[in-house]
Formats: sequence, structure tokens, C-alpha cells
Amino acid sequence: MSTTVKILFIILISLFILGLFIISLKFILEKYYPRSKKNKKQPEVQELSKEEESKEIVEEEKVEPKEEKQKEKFDFKEFVTKVRKSPTYKSFKVAVISILIGILLGFLIMVITKPSSSLEGLKRLFIGGFRSKRSIGDVLADAVPIMLTGLAFAFASKTGLFNIGASGQFIVGAVFALYAARLLTLPPVIHWLVCVLAGVLAGAIWGAIPGILKAFFNVSEVIGTIMMNYIGIYLVSIMAVYPPVFDSLYNRIAINHPTAWTPVIGLDKIFGGSKIDIGIFIAIIVAILIFFILKKTTLGYQLKAVGYSSTASKAAGINNKKNIITSMAIAGGLAGLGGVFAYLAKSPLFLSGMSSVPPQGFEGMSVALLANSHPIGIIFTSVFISYLKNSAETLQIVGYNREIASVIIASIIFMAALSKIISIVLDKGFFKKLFKKKPKEEEQLEVKDNV
Repeated sequence: MSTTVKILFIILISLFILGLFIISLKFILEKYYPRSKKNKKQPEVQELSKEEESKEIVEEEKVEPKEEKQKEKFDFKEFVTKVRKSPTYKSFKVAVISILIGILLGFLIMVITKPSSSLEGLKRLFIGGFRSKRSIGDVLADAVPIMLTGLAFAFASKTGLFNIGASGQFIVGAVFALYAARLLTLPPVIHWLVCVLAGVLAGAIWGAIPGILKAFFNVSEVIGTIMMNYIGIYLVSIMAVYPPVFDSLYNRIAINHPTAWTPVIGLDKIFGGSKIDIGIFIAIIVAILIFFILKKTTLGYQLKAVGYSSTASKAAGINNKKNIITSMAIAGGLAGLGGVFAYLAKSPLFLSGMSSVPPQGFEGMSVALLANSHPIGIIFTSVFISYLKNSAETLQIVGYNREIASVIIASIIFMAALSKIISIVLDKGFFKKLFKKKPKEEEQLEVKDNV
């Protein structure tokens, strides 16, 4: 590909990003610093005469029975209107726009690097995860850890806490589950349940520590959780070489503990020998349970009240310190559960000495941000991110680096982080204004106002 064409593409991308920035800035200024405008039309208030009023009353009485009959029927248009006005629908639109922009940027990178295969690469990115039953099963299996770490981030964020320590809670939960798997001898199902309990409790304790520091000493949870991340990975590195659990042949914690493996219940046969297990079902149930807790319980109400305003919740008699610790402990338990499913699977991740923070916690943050911290939304966004990563493995066949998927995911998350700007653009009806012609009457009024 010639240098001139590459330069043209780079200029196009730069103009695209610059245009987004200018449009966003314009709408932010209009929203928060509006100009004082005179009303174009002043409503003329007219009083109805007695005769007109009596006619209207008679007409209303005649229409009433018809309205009652209409109310009995399901009004689809009204339902659609309510859905479109809901904040969930607005978040969904923002997520879809973020995904489209991210995919567009990824496609532009493909065109710049290897234009001859760009369409084939985009096709593989879209349908690569559906190439076989096994790949579909792997997509669902890989979604489980990031779904649970995403829930860990989202749950804490509802209390106004930024839990950046899901990676540490994830790996600490995993190592304690593996210790229970290696050091205990129990019947199959009970052994696995004990391992799950050990991982969840370890993650909860690890998450509660920065919660306690925040509640009693006002230590920023961001600093506290980052600190616990690094303490966690070095603690795991020490625990991994403990002789009773260490496999010196492979330089990792041994994985030959079949009684502690996560039950598969025949899913591997349905999905062509993939690594899927019951973890996907448990993760979905947990997400629904978290949604129920936040939406329908007193605990959820108190946690959200603390997140909205700690001063107001304290004045209402809510124990802020208790709720901060509880929120971080539950978040840590969720991340720990993610570690259990990642390392106790029949085809697990391998745990050995660590020098870097596990990526699952940060992927969970991405998933939660894309879903606007909605527990049900996290189910879909985690599967979507897992699907993109799985599809990226097929890009190498057509000559692309699989890291293009990481660029697309990063672009999507970047746009999701700018959700406020996208929301302002949608609220202002910018896209409608672009393609909608103004009536002649409005144009004449604008000319008169300018004069």
C-alpha cells in the first residue's frame, strides 16, 4: 500500500476524531452554558365560554367508555414510548453507538495495514465465534470470569466506590480454592462446593480490607485496592511454591484434583468438546441475584443511598461505614468466585509465580463500563467481549495480528467512558437535525429574530 494512501487514511481518522470532539464540545457548551433566547412564540391563553365547556364535558362523557375499552387492550405504541424514555434504553443506545465506533476504528486499522483482506478480516471478526460448536462453548466459558469481575466492579460502584482491585480479589480467591482442592479429600460435589466457598470467602476478605480502610480511616479505595492487587499477586507467588500443592514438573500449582473440578453435566458433549461447564449458568444466576438485591431489597436501597449521597444517607440513619465494608466484601466475593471458575475448570488456567496483575479484573471493569454497571447488561457485554477475543484468533489466517481485537475493545470502552457526551448528542437530536429540513415558517421566524 502506497505511503500517500496511508497518509490519507490517517488524515481521515484524525478528522473523524476531531469532528467528534468539536461536536461534543459544542453540545456541552449549549447544555451547561445556554444562551438566553427570547421565546419565539408566546402562548395565548384564552378562556373557554360556558357553552364550549359544556360541549367538551358532554364529549368527554361520550368518549370515556371508549377509552376504558382501549385501556383494556395492550397499547403497543405507548409501551414503545415508555421503553424509549427509560434510562436503560438510553444506556443501550450509548453502548450500541460505542460498539459501532469501536468496530469502525478497527476496520480502518485493517484497511491501513492490509486493505486487500480488510473485508475478509471484518467478516471473520463478526462470525469467527460461530465457526463451530466448540468455539461457541469456549466463548461462553471465557465470559464467566469477566462477567463476575464485572459484577464486582459494578456492585461497588453502586455504593460510590471505585473497585479497581478485582484482579487481586480474583487471584486470591483462586489460590485459596486451589489450596482447598489440593489439601482436602472429600466426595466430588461436596469437595467442589467447599472450594467455591473458600474462594468466595478469601475474595470477600481481600475486598473488605480496603473497605475497612475507607470506612474508618478515609483511605481512598482506589489506592487501597491497587495496593491490595500487588500484595495479592506476591502472596500468590509465595503460596504457589508450597510443596504439598506445587507441581515441580510444570512449575505451577497441580491441577490433578478431579473431585474439585467444576461440574460439566454433559455440556462439553453438546458444545463439541469445549471447556464450558456450569459456571456460565451460575454466573448468570448471580447477575440476576445482584440485580434483585440492588433493586428490591433494603440492603440494595441503603447501598445505593450511600452511593448517591453519604451525607444524606447518614442523616437518614443509614450506617455508612457498615455499608461501605459490606459493598466491598460482596464485590470481593464476586471476583473471588470468578477466580474459582477460571482455575477449577476441567481445562483451567494455570497458576504459578506472578509478576503482573491478572487481566481479568480490568476486563471486568471494561464490561461493567460498557453495561453502565447494570447487572443484567453485564451478562451480554461480557459475552460480547469474550466473543470478540475468540473471533480475533481467526484474524491471523488472513494476515492480521490478533491484537486488533484489543484495539477494538479499547476503542469501545473509550467511547463508553464518553457516554455522557454521547447522551448529550442524542438528547439534542443532533442526527435528526442533520437530515431533517426546517419548515419555512421556522426559517422565517429565525430570520426575524436575527433582524
